[in-house]
Amino acid sequence: MARVFKFIDVSGCEMHTIKDPDDKLPVPTSKQIISIGSSRMQVESVTTLGDSEASSVYFVRVRTSVGTK
Repeated sequence: MARVFKFIDVSGCEMHTIKDPDDKLPVPTSKQIISIGSSRMQVESVTTLGDSEASSVYFVRVRTSVGTK
């Protein structure tokens, strides 16, 4: 099943889109700290939209995270 992750900031602006056609990336969880490139973000929520049996879209609402590990 092909998946798409759309990372959206708390104001509703899309920041990143990642296509995962081989279903290899884990689905983020709430409060998790993630990194995309040099950006560190905290996951606020994850919702899904199943377009069809062949794909799913995950909307990952994130907040910019400050600090280090």
